Amino acid sequence: MFLEAQFGADAVAPIERPKMLTSTVAAIPSSDSPASTSTPQPADPSTTDPTTSPPSSPSLTPDELAELSRLHSLGIPVPGISIRVDKLSATVWLEDLSVECGHAVLRDRVGKVVERAIECVSGLWV
Repeated sequence: MFLEAQFGADAVAPIERPKMLTSTVAAIPSSDSPASTSTPQPADPSTTDPTTSPPSSPSLTPDELAELSRLHSLGIPVPGISIRVDKLSATVWLEDLSVECGHAVLRDRVGKVVERAIECVSGLWV
């Protein structure tokens, strides 16, 4: 809600595909199949269709489905949030609240909004 208030509701969208890293794949318990030992590439958020649900989507790999299951068990509904401002795009990954963006000013601005949001709601869990 803080990001929507700062950038507008039409600029903020959920990311349906999880961020896949070597360390993330290694943390997921799976069988010793050759497919699970390869290093997956990061998901391209522009190829996702927000109208399809991740478990029924045939475009998700088994590793991505396992990662989504792990995130859901942690209480994280979507892996991340994409923010688009003009031609710039930033991504906030909800597991660790990290911000990825090629433009330093937008990255810092999104990071500060996320930081202030955390400060506002952190008192609710005390």
